[in-house]
Amino acid sequence: MSEALSAAHRAASNRLAAFYFFYYATVGAFIPYWGPYLEARGFSALQIGAAFALMGVSRSIMPVAWGVWADRSGQRMRLIRVSTVVSLLLFLTIPLVGNIAAIAALMLAYSLFWHALLPQFEVVALNHVATTGADYSRIRMWGSVGFVFAVLSLGPLLDRWGMLPLPLLVGLVWLGMVGTAWLVAEPTQPPRVREARGALWIILRKPEVIALLLVCLASQLSFATYYNFFTLFLERHGYSRGFAGFLWSLGVLAEIALFWWMRPLIQTLGVRNLMLWAIGSTAVRWAVTALAVDHLLLLILAQLSHALTFGAFHAVSVHYVQRMFPGQMHGRGQAIYSAVSYGVGGSLGSLMGGWLWDAVSPESTFLTAALMALLGFWIGWRRLPK
Repeated sequence: MSEALSAAHRAASNRLAAFYFFYYATVGAFIPYWGPYLEARGFSALQIGAAFALMGVSRSIMPVAWGVWADRSGQRMRLIRVSTVVSLLLFLTIPLVGNIAAIAALMLAYSLFWHALLPQFEVVALNHVATTGADYSRIRMWGSVGFVFAVLSLGPLLDRWGMLPLPLLVGLVWLGMVGTAWLVAEPTQPPRVREARGALWIILRKPEVIALLLVCLASQLSFATYYNFFTLFLERHGYSRGFAGFLWSLGVLAEIALFWWMRPLIQTLGVRNLMLWAIGSTAVRWAVTALAVDHLLLLILAQLSHALTFGAFHAVSVHYVQRMFPGQMHGRGQAIYSAVSYGVGGSLGSLMGGWLWDAVSPESTFLTAALMALLGFWIGWRRLPK
C-alpha cells in the first residue's frame, strides 16, 4: 500500500514538473526575444517599455482577482486550464495585426489570463509538497530546464529566420503547457474556516509582510530592465542573438544547480540571510552588466549569479509568502506577491528602463536597476525579521 502511495506521489510530482517545464519554456521563448521582436515590428525603446508596463498593470490587478476566485471556489486547476487556452488564442492573433496600438492591446488582453497561471500553480505545487514531503525546489527546477531548452533552441533559429516568426514558435511551446495542465489533479482543499472580517488586511499590515513585499518590489523593479532590454543591450555591443540566448541559458543552468541544493542551503543560511545575499548580489550583477559588458569573463560571471539573484530569491520568497498567509489565503498570498513584485515592480521598471534607454543611455538603465536592488537590500536588512 505504501509503495503504491509513493508511486502515486512520484507521478504527481512528475506532472507538476512537466507543467513547470512547459510554462517556463514558454517564458524562455518569449522574454529574451520579445523586445527585439517588437523592435522589428517598429516599436521604439520607450514604446517597448510602455507595452511591457501595460502588461505589468494587468499583473498588478489580475493575480489578486483570480486568487480571490480560486480561494473561494477551490478550483485552481480549472482556472489554470481555461487560462492557458484563452491566453494562447489571444497571443496567436498578434502576428495578424499591423499597428503598434493593436499589438499592445493584444499583449494586454492575453496577459489578463496569463497572469492567472503561476500564482495559483505555486499553491497547487506547495500543497502537494506539504502533503507528500516532496522537495519544491527539485520540482520547480524543471521550469528552469524548460527555460534553457527554449532559449537555446530559438536563438539560432531567430538568427537564421529573423524575428517575425517568433509568435508562432512561442505558440508551439505553449501547446505543451496547455496539454500538461490537464494532467495535474486539483489539490485536496483544507477544511474551510470562517474568516474574520478584514483578516487579509490584518496580515497585510504586519511589518514583516510589508517589508517582504517591498523587497520583492525592488527586486523586480531592477529585473524589468534585464527582461526587456538585456538582449538588445548585447546586440548593441556586437553580440549575436544566438550568443545572447547562450548567456540567458547560462544563468538558468546555474539556477538549476542551485535549485538542486536549495533545501540544505536554506537550512544552513536561513531564509533571511539567503534573501539578503540574493538581493545584494542583484545590485552587483546589474552594475557589472552596465560597466563590463565588453569584458566577456565578467559578463559570464554576472550571468552565473542568476542562480542566487533569481533562483534563491524566488524560492525563498515563495516560502515566505506561504508561511505568512494561512491555508485558505494561500492563493491570495501568492497572487499579492506576484502583483506587487512582477506587476507593480515590472511595470514601473519597464517604464523607467524604456525612458532611460532613450533619454539617457542604455548603460544608465542597468545602473539604475542596480540602485533599485540596493534599496531592496537596505529594506530587507533593516526590516525583515531575524
